[in-house]
Amino acid sequence: MRKIYLFFVMLIATTSAVTAQSLEKVFEGNKDFEQVSSIKVNGDFCKVEFVKGDKVNVTAELSANKQLDGYAVSMDLAAGVLTVNVNKPESGWSSHSGFVTVTMPDGMNLEVVTSSGYINLADFKNTNLKAESKSGKIVVINLQGSADLSTKSATITVDNITGEVATSTKDGNQTVTNVKGNAKVVAYNGSLIIENIEGACSAETTDGALTLKNIKGQMRMKTNSGSMKLSDSEGTITTTSGAGSLNFFNVQGVFDINSGKGDVIGARVKFTESSSIKTTEGKIKFKLENSKEELSFACVSEKGMMVVYGKAKKKKVNEGKGSIVITTYSTTGAQNYY
Repeated sequence: MRKIYLFFVMLIATTSAVTAQSLEKVFEGNKDFEQVSSIKVNGDFCKVEFVKGDKVNVTAELSANKQLDGYAVSMDLAAGVLTVNVNKPESGWSSHSGFVTVTMPDGMNLEVVTSSGYINLADFKNTNLKAESKSGKIVVINLQGSADLSTKSATITVDNITGEVATSTKDGNQTVTNVKGNAKVVAYNGSLIIENIEGACSAETTDGALTLKNIKGQMRMKTNSGSMKLSDSEGTITTTSGAGSLNFFNVQGVFDINSGKGDVIGARVKFTESSSIKTTEGKIKFKLENSKEELSFACVSEKGMMVVYGKAKKKKVNEGKGSIVITTYSTTGAQNYY
């Protein structure tokens, strides 16, 4: 049995090597351009990369398993807009690859679309990027400007951005870190990791997990069944969850929490203004950094037991005389504040 397994492994490796070796160059181009203010690239199956330089230059190369008419990269400049299109035959091909490298100075407006090719941009100032890919990943690093990025099934990685960031995927994971500006991150199944945001942050997913850390500003988190974690953050926190759990650690601010079946758990939580927490079946458990004198509680639960600083009651709890009022509600979920 082991010999058969090894045979198939060697066969797959050999087939892959032959396929890779069978690709031959079917197009190459290199051209300089002047007086360019914006660039549009339709990269199709190609990797599209933007490189810092003193002038605008486009270098492209395509490879395929067959020499067929139709493989080409057109480059047209009109009214300051440089349009680059990757073209392929309508039929006859089975595999191909390629790249488009755009060398350019700062200050460009960019629009990029690819199918399977991935998009990469790094180290630009005063540059605005709108990028869309079906299955190719998108990587944007060290950008001063704006980034509007979307994929269907690939990953998105964003790091060290000064400006507005908006990202979205259907199934791909996303990592958005070190943003000085507002960030809006949306996914369907993919997980989201968001860290070090100085600005308003909105994170939304249907089934994927949300992990947020070191957010300073307004926060909005929404999920259907995915879990949510928020740590080392401060600001105005609004959350909506169906069945997913919500965990806070070392968080302070104003809270507006709505949860269905998911538990709401917090440690080292500090309320800076009056806040609201609501669940149905999910339990609520908060270890607070506030002093007792700062807070007052107005808690209601239809069936769950409520404990406020060690005092247990059912139905309703009115405890404390502080100016920060914590209003809570649950149906069957227990509540505990200490």
